[in-house]
Amino acid sequence: MTEKMQQRLLLAFATVVGFVIGYLNPVASQALLSGIGWIAGIGMFFLFRRSNKNPERDYSESWAYLLIRMLLFFIIGAALGSMIPYYQEIIALQQQ
Repeated sequence: MTEKMQQRLLLAFATVVGFVIGYLNPVASQALLSGIGWIAGIGMFFLFRRSNKNPERDYSESWAYLLIRMLLFFIIGAALGSMIPYYQEIIALQQQ
């Protein structure tokens, strides 16, 4: 298995975990999303700042970049997963 495939599997795993957590506990996941988003944003800022200071080094291969991308994919999965129970509730209210 290539390294690119391993990274894609980790990103898919983070998305699925976020989706499941968002579906099972939408209120808690919505509360966590902003904090995780801040952490990922600040991490991305510092990583890109380092890459601009040292352009000959490729930081897209580093573990920090992969971890930040996993956090971002977790946020996407949790947002999508937590949307489903709310959508089901809205449809149930409209049918009454």
